Amino acid sequence: MSLSRKIAIVALALQGFAASAFAADFMPGEVIVKYREGVIRPRESMNLLYNAAGVRAVRYFKGSMRGMEKVILDETVKVQDAIAEFEKNPMVEYAQPNYIIRISPQEVAPAQGIPCIPGFDIPGCDPDAKLPCLFPGIPFPPGCEDGGGGNPGDPGNPPGKNKPELLPPPAEVIPPVADPNLSKAYGIGKVGADKAWELHKGTKDMVVAVIDTGIDYNHEDLAFNVWRNPNPTKGDVVGYNFIHNDGLPFDDQGHGTHCSGSVGAVGGNGIGVAGVTQRVSIMGVKFLSAEGSGTTEGAIKSIDYAVENGAKVLSNSWGGPMDGNNNALQDSIRRAEAKGVLFIAAAGNDGKNNDNASQASYPAAFNNENIIAVAATDDKDGMAYFSNYGKVSTDVGAPGVNVYSLAPGNKYASMSGTSMACPHVAGAAALLWSKNPSWDWKKVKQVLMDTADKVPSLAGKTVTGGRINVLSALQVQ
Repeated sequence: MSLSRKIAIVALALQGFAASAFAADFMPGEVIVKYREGVIRPRESMNLLYNAAGVRAVRYFKGSMRGMEKVILDETVKVQDAIAEFEKNPMVEYAQPNYIIRISPQEVAPAQGIPCIPGFDIPGCDPDAKLPCLFPGIPFPPGCEDGGGGNPGDPGNPPGKNKPELLPPPAEVIPPVADPNLSKAYGIGKVGADKAWELHKGTKDMVVAVIDTGIDYNHEDLAFNVWRNPNPTKGDVVGYNFIHNDGLPFDDQGHGTHCSGSVGAVGGNGIGVAGVTQRVSIMGVKFLSAEGSGTTEGAIKSIDYAVENGAKVLSNSWGGPMDGNNNALQDSIRRAEAKGVLFIAAAGNDGKNNDNASQASYPAAFNNENIIAVAATDDKDGMAYFSNYGKVSTDVGAPGVNVYSLAPGNKYASMSGTSMACPHVAGAAALLWSKNPSWDWKKVKQVLMDTADKVPSLAGKTVTGGRINVLSALQVQ
């Protein structure tokens, strides 16, 4: 058996363990409720409903989410029982758990080499290389290095801790200077972005929201392309942090910064690499903690915030199984569609068929028309062993194996996952749309799909059977 196959088996086994490690996939004691539009809700009737459902506190959603609320239950009340009580009431459209959402386990290219794993014969592995534990506090696989942390949905670092002050944006480098490590980011050439830049490099008018663990807004290879809010109302100059409820969405995990680099690391500044679009405005929206987990409440607030503040493309490298009935999340994507916004989603890293609802990863597997669901490919256009797929539910492929991009603290790293494929497509959508500002999201999506390069590994595995080609897309009139 080949080394790559053995590693694949080990990784899938680890993912299977991780999926079963947390029996609870929603926040205990919390329910999200949506009331029917136009229904009058008298205070007396609401108090009776709250008493019957065992509610001890209510948190109201605002803005475009009016008519929704999160209720906090008495400790003795089960989430399922409260949902049943709400759904009996004619005022209620639906009630659901506050599902936990996570980034998928990512494969980080270790500097020492491939870690050895007890019980597995991996030729050439490095006994000094440390394999990170898949989730904080759980020592699996044996001998893994645990970075510590809390439970799913924990806020991670308290407000203000380890978050650097926002620095002024750097000046544009004129004339452009070649990015010295661009060749390490093979995905840029693979999708033809480097040749596409001869036609168009992107514009700062195009806003892409990276909804994730945050961004390093001061990174030397990102800061110039970081969005600046023209009308900040709550200190949200570069985005918002729904973990700490402040305007500094700093990335204390690394995932969001890496994704941001693939979207739009600054091109031609003589530093590091470049993203698929060299010029763009990247809005940082953080709802995932330092442990890489968050909640549906945070996700829908993030999506609505991004849309209300002018983002046209949303990059979403997160999700998970068991929440196909996450109506609140799907509704937020519908609201984005109504505002003309494109939603790019990572297909998931379980190696499963997203066409099968019982094992699918959401939001990628939702049937919203404005979603582009992305599978991961490697440098030879093979579909990654870990990538989810789906002839109906997964649209295209993009580079997602050993992707070289940014890391917090002016650093760089290689990571693998559909999380890394998703921002390649978000960057492509931004570049294409900024060249054709009169287009709508439907046209942008269709052109990206129609111009994808057909590759054998994706035949019958995605809607297009192809991996995106940015140059071909930009040549469409």
